[in-house]
Amino acid sequence: MSETASRLRQKLWQVYRAVDHTLHLLKGDAPMVQGSLYLLRRKCGKPNCRCARGELHASWVLTRSESGRGRLYPVRAEQLATLRPLAREYRRWQQARARLVKQCAEMVALIDELAEGRLQSWPPDKPDGDPTA
Repeated sequence: MSETASRLRQKLWQVYRAVDHTLHLLKGDAPMVQGSLYLLRRKCGKPNCRCARGELHASWVLTRSESGRGRLYPVRAEQLATLRPLAREYRRWQQARARLVKQCAEMVALIDELAEGRLQSWPPDKPDGDPTA
């Protein structure tokens, strides 16, 4: 068991170092905006419009989930340069947070496995299967 315990402790320290690295990514104070930017292309529905021939209208939007529903917010062209890095920072932060959740779950699983290896059964088994002995 000591070889297995040693391997588990080594893995635990590996995960601990990974958690430390991830926490450094999350401690930044750069501003961010929740959501993703994308170019929305759609038809307006007018029969003689260019979009009826396939040249769709395009507009930039910021999309995000609010109360379980997707919301679209129009973004003017002059706002794109400001919003792009803010949305990118939010995506980076979200990915680091998701990584931290997985790492912490892995850490707890390793700790539980180490504890399982240290447990002893109690009370000790009765000799000859006699419950009164």
